[in-house]
Amino acid sequence: MKLSDFLLFTDENIDPLLVDFLRKNNFDVFDVKESALSGSSDKLLLELATKNNRVIVTLDSDFGTLIHRDNKDFIGIVFLKPGHFDALYLLQTFDTLLHTDLEVQPPFMLIAEWTTMGIKIRLKNAIIR
Repeated sequence: MKLSDFLLFTDENIDPLLVDFLRKNNFDVFDVKESALSGSSDKLLLELATKNNRVIVTLDSDFGTLIHRDNKDFIGIVFLKPGHFDALYLLQTFDTLLHTDLEVQPPFMLIAEWTTMGIKIRLKNAIIR
């Protein structure tokens, strides 16, 4: 499957510009900020995303902790790094992910890091328990 085949669940730390970009690129996006879920625990958000077959897009490494330490079920996580830069860097990072056209199989963690030398992408498929 391609990343574009998945439904997305954007964490509250994702800039509205990126949410708009994703929707303009034909993603079905559930945005935490647009719901009554802002301020909810990452555990609850992970459970909701999984229940609704959505991949989480986040700037927060805590989701990785939940899936590794607590063995939480998940569909996929797209972790964008570093998150403290201008939203345009995040747009460029996600655009690169789309054009890379990676094959991914759930459950997966995709880490995309913007650097001055380009976008560094790592894909980790979860070990089946």
